Amino acid sequence: MQETITVGLTEIQPFRALAVRTPMTPDKSGTRKAWSELTARIPLDDSRLSAGPSVYVFIPQEQWSGSVDTLWVGIAVDEFGDVPEGVERLEIGGGWCVTAEVYGDEEHMWRVYDAVFAWLRDSKEYELDTRAGVLGLETVPLEPVNALTVPYEAVRTFRFTILYPVRKR
Repeated sequence: MQETITVGLTEIQPFRALAVRTPMTPDKSGTRKAWSELTARIPLDDSRLSAGPSVYVFIPQEQWSGSVDTLWVGIAVDEFGDVPEGVERLEIGGGWCVTAEVYGDEEHMWRVYDAVFAWLRDSKEYELDTRAGVLGLETVPLEPVNALTVPYEAVRTFRFTILYPVRKR
C-alpha cells in the first residue's frame, strides 16, 4: 500500500487562545503536563471556550531555524475574561498556512514533517513566516481520544493537523 502525504495551503481566521507554556522535554511529556495544568485551571465546560473540539500546540516559528525548545498548549476562547495564574493569553493572527494531516504511527508523523519542510524549501512562492511572535499550530482533536492524555510512548496513532504560517517570498 502506497502512502500519500498531501501538503497544501489553507487560510485560518484570527482567534484567541488560553494556553500554558512548556519546555520541550526529552521524554515528550511537556505537552501532556501543560494540558493537565491548563484543564485544571480552565475546565472544558468553561463558557469562554470556542466551538470546535481541538487542543492546540503552538510553536514559535522562529524556533524552526534552530531547535524547538518552547511550546504552548492551549484552547480557543471567544473572550479572555479572568485568566488564572500560569495561563497565558495568545492572539493568533489569521492568514495563510502550509498544512498537512498526520494520521499514522510515529514514523509516518516524521515523514509528514519532512514533506512539509520539503514543500516549503521547494516553493517558489511561499516561505515559512519566522518573524518573532508568529506562532504555528498543530491541532489535536479531543475526540475520539485526546492524545495529550496518553503518554507519548503509548501513542500508536498520531492524529493532528499541521498549520504553519507562511508569507510570500
